[in-house]
Amino acid sequence: METYLLAALALPLLVVALAYFLWPGYRPINLRKFPRKYKDEKGKKRPYYDVLCVGAGPSGSCLGYYLAKKGRKIALLEKKQFPRDKICGDAVCKTGIEMLMEMGLYDTLVKEKKAHVADSGGVVSPGGLSFVGRSHEKLGSVPAALACKRIILDETLVRAAQKSGAELIENTPVKDAHFDKSTGLWTVTIEDSDVTYQGRVLICADGATSKLATQLGLVTGPPQGTCSRSYVGAGTHSFKADGVMFYPKGLLPGYAALFMHPNNELGYCCYIIPGNPKVTNDTLAYWHDRLMKEDPVISKAIGKSTDIERMKAGSLRFGGEKNSYDDHLLVIGDAAGMIDPMTGEGIHHAMESGKIAAEFLNEAFEVGNFDKEVMKEYQNRWMYKFGSDYKWSMAFINILYRYPILLDAAAAAMQRKGNEYLARWADIMTGRIPKFNLLRPEFVIVMGYEVIKLTIQSLLGMDPRKKATPPIKLAQD
Repeated sequence: METYLLAALALPLLVVALAYFLWPGYRPINLRKFPRKYKDEKGKKRPYYDVLCVGAGPSGSCLGYYLAKKGRKIALLEKKQFPRDKICGDAVCKTGIEMLMEMGLYDTLVKEKKAHVADSGGVVSPGGLSFVGRSHEKLGSVPAALACKRIILDETLVRAAQKSGAELIENTPVKDAHFDKSTGLWTVTIEDSDVTYQGRVLICADGATSKLATQLGLVTGPPQGTCSRSYVGAGTHSFKADGVMFYPKGLLPGYAALFMHPNNELGYCCYIIPGNPKVTNDTLAYWHDRLMKEDPVISKAIGKSTDIERMKAGSLRFGGEKNSYDDHLLVIGDAAGMIDPMTGEGIHHAMESGKIAAEFLNEAFEVGNFDKEVMKEYQNRWMYKFGSDYKWSMAFINILYRYPILLDAAAAAMQRKGNEYLARWADIMTGRIPKFNLLRPEFVIVMGYEVIKLTIQSLLGMDPRKKATPPIKLAQD
């Protein structure tokens, strides 16, 4: 019965995927068709900034880096002082790694043991099927993921932005912002201070809760998900891989993960993703603690360590906000919901959104128009680049929650086909290639075969999922 239901679900998804493949694609708008309203004051002295960016996380810092490279006057207003922490899974996916390479930061992070390259990785399915292999040989010079603590990554990015010419203003919690149509300038006020800052364009890059974007009416709801994080000290755990994702059936569509950091330190995370009515954000501590103590693989990997950080939690805004722009205004990164609903990963999308916004704004300054209809082009660009994939992620997590056998089939396929299949799966799960590629024959046929095989084995009383989960070992092929 489960197999027939999956076939019925697959048909409409295949039709939609075919239409997507045949769609001619997005065509950038020529901004020069809009009338000039402001002179391009690049390089000229003036009492205001070209861009005021509220928040200096990965999105804001990348915006600052690329805009300053273009000669634009930008200020990054950060409420805290670097180095400062941010609760996160700490995984930088392939697109973000390429940007670190482009910015000249990757080699230093790795050589100075501030980041750990993920090579050996894999999954443990809801039914207990597992596979851990190596992806480096299949993915080439750019690994699938990099583990880097946010206290390190964020400071590395913001220092790069400063070096390129962006101005960082720390300990500056923004109170509110007001736009003057007569001058075309934003004025930003600071909490418990008479100091104000002015800029032609305002950027909200203040994280998933985004106080400023909420005040301005662009973000209207609370973050939908949450994640936990605990670090486990070196020498106190028995985890040998670089990164493994665990899909306990009761937590779906959420998951847990273990990521190796430099110097053999381990990161343990648990993600609450919307879709399961029995798993809500307020159950995060329960799942974090339960899996750490009761999951057969996670508990064994962490062991009875006393050197484990007390759980911390962070908010997750999923799926992309429908409106990330207004007159002289953009929302980027987590503030705009640029977190993949299927994985909870958002660092690489935050970084990429900063670069997209910088390239777009440089064009807008050249044509001298920041009206809402012009700023909409930014939304079009990030939606085309990665945002449209969020709808596929939402569709797939709903299916995976209802039919966990698909994750069992994916793990079984990895066991049978090895590292090459793992590498393809990693490219999809890290957002390197769109999720609709899961509907390609190479996945549909292989996973369809595994679903049928598991169903027959279950009927014959030979279901491999009923066996205890074996210890995770690295694949030898």
